[in-house]
Amino acid sequence: MALRDLLSHARVISEPVSVLHGMFEESKSSGGELLLFENIIESPGHRAVLNLLTRERLCAAIGIEPEEFIDSLAWAMNNPGSPEFVDFAPCLEVSPDLDLNNLPIPHHYPEDRGRYMSASIVIAEYNGIRNVSFHRQFIRDRNHVVARLVPRHLRTMVDEARKLGEEVPIAIVNGPDPVVLLAAAMSFDENIDELTIADSLHRKLYGTPLGLHRLPNGIPVPADSEYVMWGVITSDDDEEGPYVDITGTLDGIRHEPVIRIEGLS
Repeated sequence: MALRDLLSHARVISEPVSVLHGMFEESKSSGGELLLFENIIESPGHRAVLNLLTRERLCAAIGIEPEEFIDSLAWAMNNPGSPEFVDFAPCLEVSPDLDLNNLPIPHHYPEDRGRYMSASIVIAEYNGIRNVSFHRQFIRDRNHVVARLVPRHLRTMVDEARKLGEEVPIAIVNGPDPVVLLAAAMSFDENIDELTIADSLHRKLYGTPLGLHRLPNGIPVPADSEYVMWGVITSDDDEEGPYVDITGTLDGIRHEPVIRIEGLS
């Protein structure tokens, strides 16, 4: 299923709005309403949605009651599936334009360092291990982001690669099906391929396997995603932050890994 199939209840904003605080202010004034922006000044031809990722809206989107939420995740964790690869991917329908500045990536709080991808997931593969997880990314320039990597599995993967002078191939995915987002948000003590958890949820809730498509750098991504990017986590660090995090606290400046984007669609 595609994310756009789940937006029938969104309020459509057709008036011009800017990624520079405009979408954020509209969301704030609406009280967190589900919003779909169709006329983004900096990104003509693109659309963006805000406020889908609440428990109530996610449960409604995937067809379960809120009280079933935790049990469904636990079941999927204990019954991982096997995603199926597809030759055609709707995520590749968009004409490539390797300039992140042209995408509808917002600058939320004025205190933030700049424009951030804050609801995207990173899919990485290194040394036979795949990891899918959330990491905010500051848009540094047209084809580089600086990602905040907390000390968990992806950070460990990057540290191991850097010791050998190697880079980690990755994909950045925006707008996959919510089951992928749920799997990416789960925490495991051991290395578990979150895409197998997403596949299990997809089969249970929709009756079909999760379709994957392999990008030019070899990383598989959900085929129905809205935007996908591929590249590498480099050996370089740069400043990331300040950033107002989910608690409303202003996160300070850190030196974090730089991701070089080599293609997007």
